[in-house]
Amino acid sequence: MSTSLSQVSRKTRPVQLLCAMTALVSLLGASASMAAQPPNPKDLTQGVWELDLVKSKFCKPAPKKARREIVESGWGLVSVHWTGIDEKDKPIDTWYVWRYDGEKYPASIGKPANEAITWKLVNPSRVEFTHWSKDDKITEQLVRTISSDGQEMTQTRAYLTSSKECVDTQVFKRQ
Repeated sequence: MSTSLSQVSRKTRPVQLLCAMTALVSLLGASASMAAQPPNPKDLTQGVWELDLVKSKFCKPAPKKARREIVESGWGLVSVHWTGIDEKDKPIDTWYVWRYDGEKYPASIGKPANEAITWKLVNPSRVEFTHWSKDDKITEQLVRTISSDGQEMTQTRAYLTSSKECVDTQVFKRQ
């Protein structure tokens, strides 16, 4: 009894389709597990973050690009390297360090800072911080929160020194 090529093809199609679907499900599962993981489960704000300009709202002119790299630096210090391009096409390159101890730390290192910042780790998904002027007045209050999937960070900033009250909302994607 001979079997034609078309009969073999019809018999193997369901198997080929099943194999293809299994491979697709495996790939989708692999890509879901390839999402960037937070480096520190005690502080989910740590990691590399890229600003999503479309989802963000600014009181002042928006940067053209911004990236934050938040890392544990040792000795109980956390540091940020903030880079990007501002609204005037000038580079952004700011560093700052802190501890979650309620003490004031300079708002920038590498250049003189006009403000200090105090930091509070409320829980692994929420950090609150306050900017202080040299004459000890609060100028800004900020909150960073991490989404439940750990892939989005939202930073709100309330400006307290201007006559017009305004709140920035910056949304970042984990890289």
